[in-house]
This record gives sequence, C-alpha cells and structure tokens, in this order.
Amino acid sequence: MILHYSEIKIWEWNNFSPDEPNLACPCCGQFYYDIVSMDCLQTAREIIDKPIRINSGHRCAIHNARVGGVPLSQHKKIAFDINLLGHDRYEVFEACKKAGFGSFGFYKTFLHVDIRSNRNWFGKGAKGLWTGLLS
Repeated sequence: MILHYSEIKIWEWNNFSPDEPNLACPCCGQFYYDIVSMDCLQTAREIIDKPIRINSGHRCAIHNARVGGVPLSQHKKIAFDINLLGHDRYEVFEACKKAGFGSFGFYKTFLHVDIRSNRNWFGKGAKGLWTGLLS
C-alpha cells in the first residue's frame, strides 16, 4: 500500500520510523507500506544488534528514474539498500537471510535486500568482496 509517510497510523518497528531518511522516497515522502518487508528489516536489525542505515528504501517512479533505477526496480515497491559502513558484510548478509529476505544484490558499499525468492546479483566490481563469503 502506497502512502505518504505522514499518513501512517500504525507503526510497529521499534528501530525505524516512517520519516527515517531514505526509508520513504526522498523526493516526495511516498512510502510503500509492507508489513512483511518491515518485519524482516526489524528482525535483521535485532540480529545485528547495531543501527542499520538505509541508503534507499521506497522510490516513487520519478525518483527511481532520476537515480538510474531499472524500470521494474523492487524499490518502486519496497527494497532496502543497507549501508555496510561500520558493519561486517558477512554478518549483515547472514542476519538478512535469517530475517527472511530472499533476494540479494551484493555491492561494494551496500547490500540490497528484498523479499523475493532466490534472486541474487553482483554490482560492478563487488564480486571479489563477496565471493569468499557466499557458499
């Protein structure tokens, strides 16, 4: 369900807020309210036991095009690009798997996660940073 973050009345995820930077679309405040995705994000945060910074969450179609997102990007619904600064990339990946995320984009500075099943890819130049961690 797409809402403006200010319209959200029920919020159950203690470590995040609806107006958190980059969780909603940064250009218009639009948010894709998806309980399963947010539950997975909260669970991953609890497993890691450290704050998680989101580089990109939901994007409206206009913002997705402006940042070069693919036309069928999961970010047009909800996906999370988790900033890896200050984190062990393996720990973040394992926590996200355990939390229920099924698709992963492996990048140099962030990990893309969403709830689709078995879709994995490597961003440009990132494969060498991740291959030893994936089994």
